[in-house]
Amino acid sequence: MKRIIACLMLVCMLFATFCGAAFAEGEDAVQSALTAAQSMSNEELYEKAKEEVAAGAQLNFYSTTSFAEKAADNFMAAYPELAGKVIYAEIDDGETYTILQNTIGSGVENSADMALTQNGSDLRTFMLDEGLTYSYFPDMYKDVVPEEFQSPAVVTFIDSLFIYNNTAGDIGLTNVWQLTEPAWSGKVFFKDPTNETVNINFLIMLTSPEWTERMAAAYEAYYGEPWASDEYESASYEWIDKFLANVNYTYTSASDMAKGIASGAGGNLGLFVFSKLRKVDEADRGNLTVVQFNNEVEGFSGFMYNVYATVAKDTECPYTCALFINYLLGEEGFAGENSWNSSQGYYSPNSSIAKPEELEDEAYDYWSDKLVFEDADYIYDNYADVFEYIAVRVGN
Repeated sequence: MKRIIACLMLVCMLFATFCGAAFAEGEDAVQSALTAAQSMSNEELYEKAKEEVAAGAQLNFYSTTSFAEKAADNFMAAYPELAGKVIYAEIDDGETYTILQNTIGSGVENSADMALTQNGSDLRTFMLDEGLTYSYFPDMYKDVVPEEFQSPAVVTFIDSLFIYNNTAGDIGLTNVWQLTEPAWSGKVFFKDPTNETVNINFLIMLTSPEWTERMAAAYEAYYGEPWASDEYESASYEWIDKFLANVNYTYTSASDMAKGIASGAGGNLGLFVFSKLRKVDEADRGNLTVVQFNNEVEGFSGFMYNVYATVAKDTECPYTCALFINYLLGEEGFAGENSWNSSQGYYSPNSSIAKPEELEDEAYDYWSDKLVFEDADYIYDNYADVFEYIAVRVGN
């Protein structure tokens, strides 16, 4: 019996070694393909993609932004021999990396070949550092996309803005410190940051040296004296504490918040995803005003975050993934019919792509000094300490 068990153990060990080596070869093949794809034209990639599809592959991609579904439809229309071979699945922000961790490399049918995700700090921690996904960026766009958005590739920016119900007139918001005053208690809506990574990241970014300085300057502009405190570590920590004390957490989705504020009481204010205005009934849309389009706000008018594209280490269609990322970064993919660029609140890292003039929006550059921008490295280094500070204050 012992000899039988020993033989079985040896077989299992050999099988595991074989599978591990085969999988490693698969990883190496994916990396090699992505490296080769960087310098290829879209026409060359299309030929490679057709070969992958002919061999039985399909591109399963997961995304935290629903606009990506239309991007997939447009992509297949542009490359008709890939029709039906790009399969979209939307995943909730809070579950993104748990799902990807549990499926990539597991052999689960239809696991992700690539993913469009937010929260660069978690992407780095759970995906890239662990080798579960790889960065890819094409040479053809290196001159029009800043280097900081190339590894991992950013395919779009999304902003959340201060937007209010105007039926009681202008709320007169010109300085973010106003939102810490008792008059705003329960009238400013914001999704629970402990359940929304981009919201927690925004608050963490406020504690950075740059934003600490800017928040102190906004404090002095509002109160007429320099910020000083024995209670708080910085002006940013004080603002976070007092802002969260005023927040109304009624809404758990940005779409519901947009619709609820539009149909609710005059003077209510939300800090939510700008693009969600498209979800508001036409009859109520005129009830909403973006603060920044009326007033310059001392401090900031909202925040902006990145959506990243990375490729799974075990994909069977790396060239198709590369072609799709190229498409999203280009004029046709980002600014085509019913694409990201046709909506308020989406911006391409490709500097050659402008926002349509007919939209009530401005180009990415317009927002550059008005919003809090995500810095994945700062968030990565400071997440734990600041998260704890925020978490104990939510709902208090």
